[in-house]
Amino acid sequence: MFRYLRIYKKLLGLNFANVTAYRANFVNSIIASVGWGFISLYSIYLLTNNINTAYGWSRQEILLFNGLYGMIIGVFHMLISVNMRRFSRVIHLGDLDLILTKPIDSQFALSFWLVDFTIILRILMAGCYTLWFINILGIAVTFVQMLSVITIAFFSLVLLYSLWYSTLSVLIWDSSLSNLVLLLYSFESFARFPREVAQQLINVLFFILLPITLIINTPAHILMGKFTWVEIIRLLVLSTFFFYLSRRIWRFALRYYASASS
Repeated sequence: MFRYLRIYKKLLGLNFANVTAYRANFVNSIIASVGWGFISLYSIYLLTNNINTAYGWSRQEILLFNGLYGMIIGVFHMLISVNMRRFSRVIHLGDLDLILTKPIDSQFALSFWLVDFTIILRILMAGCYTLWFINILGIAVTFVQMLSVITIAFFSLVLLYSLWYSTLSVLIWDSSLSNLVLLLYSFESFARFPREVAQQLINVLFFILLPITLIINTPAHILMGKFTWVEIIRLLVLSTFFFYLSRRIWRFALRYYASASS
């Protein structure tokens, strides 16, 4: 465990040095990232401009929910999805051969090799947005409550990561299915809305989207003091199960991997 933490610390340093080597590109990427984050937050602000409540949530609670979405998904995009986007290319070009020869876990190498530091300001902007609505709602956040939100947000990231990795393992059989990443981005966007919105869908579709709806819903409910132990346990169980499943699926898929040399 500590060995992988040391490796990841080195990777953080290398990624930061790499992204700041070309400062003009770095600044442009930051501006684009902040612009995308602003549009994402402000669009929901405008859409809810003429409503007081929706699906049992007040307008301020929905906007707080959206701020949490920006923070949690921002961390996911910064640390994880930037690696998932190269999944197809790594397999198609045979770079996976090199990864498999390294004395580290191949899933770790594929999942955490790159870090997109340009997203940091977008995360901070979403954090300020969230704090603003915490103040508007008059929520007195305790240390234990904040620690609980951070812990549950971590399990939310584990769940989202596991869903992505399990799905993209299919690329071992057909690396040309690169559009799977776009499909996953689309499914991920359902986490932007409270679970009550998804409950309006037909039962089969809601069952498919249930893990996604827990990702932001659970930490938001804890922050607002409206959580139930059922949803917390559900998130913990699902994140643990899907992480285990992602490991098993990846190991199973590697049995069918045909290296570039073959």
